[in-house]
This record gives sequence, C-alpha cells and structure tokens, in this order.
Amino acid sequence: MATTFHVEIDPTYLRFKPDNPSLVKQMGDDMPAFRAYDEHDEITKQRVFAWIICMYDMNSTLRREIKDLYKRKVYAATLCGMNVSKSTGKYPDWIDKILTGTDEKVNSLIVSFISSFSSPEYTQLMAHVAIQHSILNRIISGKATKENQTVFDIATDKIKALTNLLYGTGERDEVYLARKALYRQVSYDLSDMRPEQVARRIADGDGIPGEWNPYEDGYKVDDINFVSDDPSIAADDEE
Repeated sequence: MATTFHVEIDPTYLRFKPDNPSLVKQMGDDMPAFRAYDEHDEITKQRVFAWIICMYDMNSTLRREIKDLYKRKVYAATLCGMNVSKSTGKYPDWIDKILTGTDEKVNSLIVSFISSFSSPEYTQLMAHVAIQHSILNRIISGKATKENQTVFDIATDKIKALTNLLYGTGERDEVYLARKALYRQVSYDLSDMRPEQVARRIADGDGIPGEWNPYEDGYKVDDINFVSDDPSIAADDEE
C-alpha cells in the first residue's frame, strides 16, 4: 500500500490488515458476503476490501483523522491503489460507483462489514428501527397516540444519527443506496426468518409460523415429487 500520506493506517487494532496478501481469502472465510463477491480479479478485490477496512473499521485511523466522508473516501482509495486515470484525470467507472455509493454490491459488503462488529451502536440501530416499524403500523392504521408520534420522531432522529455514526459520516448524510443496504441488513437481522431455518423446519416436519406464511392459515408445503409420480400430471404433460 502507498505510504506517501500524512495519515497512515495503523493496523494494530484493525480487524483485518489491509495489506495482508491473503486478505481476500481471509475476509471471505470470515464473512459469506465477501466470499460471494465475484466482481473483478483478485488484485482488484484486494483493493476494494482494503478500502472498506480503511473506511469503515471502527478503529481505522482515517475515521478519526478525516471527518469529511468524501475526502476520506478519496484518501482511502488512493491509499489502496484505486487511482484516477493519468490520461483523463477521472476515476474508472467501477471506482466512481464505489466512491459515490452507487455500487449496490459494494454497499452490501460495507453493511456486512459494519454489522460484523456487533457494536452497541448497531444493536441500538436495530432496536430503534424495530420501534419505528412498530409505531408506523399504528400510524398507518390511524391508531397512533400523541405519545406514539413523539417516540416515532425520536426513533427516526436516532436512526439517522446512528447511521451517520456507523458509516463514519460525521455531520454529512450518506447516499441513499448505501443507507438502503444498511437498513436491508438491519431488517434481516431483526427477522428470525432465514432460508436455512425455513428448510430445517420443513425437514423436521414443523409448520411454517403464521408471520412467515404468505398463504392461508394451515398451509403446508407438499412433499417434493417428480411429475411422473402423479399420473394425472404426467398425462397432461404427455398431451
């Protein structure tokens, strides 16, 4: 990594060392989202992953020293070898999308990385989103009280503040797509429904809980079979 900067990255307390040659494998082994990331070659992946660490690790020197979000994005990009084109003076499209927050896949990686710290702030964010969702249902149905509205407003302000804190944006707001990815992760963490849990319940012969089930009460998944197992379906298929 480049070393010609006023702010250096001290890897002592970082979860991953950005210049570790095995960074791509290490982060992939630790976090499924990074393992599933299939964009770019290994060298470029290394740069993207290192950039995420420099930007969003809770103990990153850059988070403490460079308060402006976009200055920090550019600084971290240069530090990690993501540079502007010498001929045009502009970033290649893939870098531009990362820095402007319009690369959904990288936004999701950022969210996975932030949430992997299991920080108190992230736990608070999940709690306040749950409160907001609960009261929102009362507001929509016209059953909200004045106290409900007050709590809803407080939760909304807290969500914004915690989002800024987790993204390290200081007083500036993060781009819409990045926030959307964060709240998608929060909603996933708040829900008990995981594909593997649903499959396990079905395999164990348990029913699907009502709040998970989009169908009528008592709906049960049929046993898996082949078309040829059902004569009526097989006959229709032959026609």
